[in-house]
Amino acid sequence: MATRTRKAGATPAGRREQNKQEKLARIAAAAKALFAAKGFAQTTTQEIAERAEIGAGTLFLYAKSKEDLLVMVFKDEMIETSRAGFERVDASAPFLDQLMYVFGAMIAYHERDLGLARVLIREVTIPTGSERKHHIAVLMRAIYSGIGDLIRAAQRDGALRPDVDPESAAQNLFAVYYFGLIAWLGGNVTRPEFKRCLRASLSQVIGGIAAQSVRRPA
Repeated sequence: MATRTRKAGATPAGRREQNKQEKLARIAAAAKALFAAKGFAQTTTQEIAERAEIGAGTLFLYAKSKEDLLVMVFKDEMIETSRAGFERVDASAPFLDQLMYVFGAMIAYHERDLGLARVLIREVTIPTGSERKHHIAVLMRAIYSGIGDLIRAAQRDGALRPDVDPESAAQNLFAVYYFGLIAWLGGNVTRPEFKRCLRASLSQVIGGIAAQSVRRPA
């Protein structure tokens, strides 16, 4: 009976991918710990590589710069933060309150380290490099998808107009949040002012897509 053989020392594709993911996890954990302990500016890529127990050359196979590492770590954490927020939303609450709950979780995430959050927002607002753009695209798809699901649920409940496109509306609602986030992190408003203005602005946008705003024939 024929038997399958492989070259000695060859590594199955599954094992290679597992090794890659394990290294990525160590790199992300090392970067996260050092950024929290020393701050972004004071942390070097060499320190990250040493803590992750890999060579500096290997590190740059996964991230081209310290900024790319920051975005990579942020992407994973923010996806977890947003997903947790969407999963814990009170389905019986008004749509505005649901959005404020999710955005409130994101605000709390950034508030843990405002200095790091400011650096991060600079890097993601106008991203450079294909890897950074990819990480941001993955994150935004997750967030837009979650908001879109809330919109569809509100449409089924009759709270929002059925002709509203969930994807476009999700982007518009997030844009309101993101503009306020920049103002807050830039020191132009306090956190309470940010949340108060955010609620008022979201309320105005929602008013334009609410079911009762459908123009009815005379």
